[in-house]
Amino acid sequence: MRAFISHNKADKLLARTLATLLTEQGESVWFDEWDIKPGESLTGGIEEGLDGSDVFVLVWSESAQKSNWVGTEVRATVRRRVDDHGLRIIPIMLDATPLPRLVADYRGFDISDGAMSLDDVVSEMIGHPRDVQIAQKLQARLQQLTAANLGEGDPFGVLICPSCGSDKLNRSSTIDPDRDEMYYLIGCECGWGDWTQ
Repeated sequence: MRAFISHNKADKLLARTLATLLTEQGESVWFDEWDIKPGESLTGGIEEGLDGSDVFVLVWSESAQKSNWVGTEVRATVRRRVDDHGLRIIPIMLDATPLPRLVADYRGFDISDGAMSLDDVVSEMIGHPRDVQIAQKLQARLQQLTAANLGEGDPFGVLICPSCGSDKLNRSSTIDPDRDEMYYLIGCECGWGDWTQ
């Protein structure tokens, strides 16, 4: 699953919490403040996020109803849904504001009364995966992040310490003069370390 979270800035905290909960379950999430870097195009980033997602999560509220950005994202997604029946549209209603007509038909979640938590919403969205499935998705996502953030030629493929999670890793190399071989070393302040040739 690759989720795009459409929201108004007034609902940013809830949208960020939702994105975090999905990520913690190993799901891939497009979230504006995570995926659009300073100096990058807003429209280009949003278009890329919409095109690359297979789940459109609409955080809906009175603020979202008044937002031109949210309206544009909804229209683009509904248009894409005409051709792509695999695209899921999931509205999450924060208040009693009526959903747009073209989205009202999709099953979503009404959390306005507090009876359902965001944890419940995420669990329903992803279908209650087993721990092994979560670990597999997290591992795959970690590998994607590692590949995107490591320098070319890094012999380890380690972005964070597998023992403590720190990103303060020391990388070095040394030559064994007796064998005339290069060794690459990596270590963390917690005591974890590894080496390779």
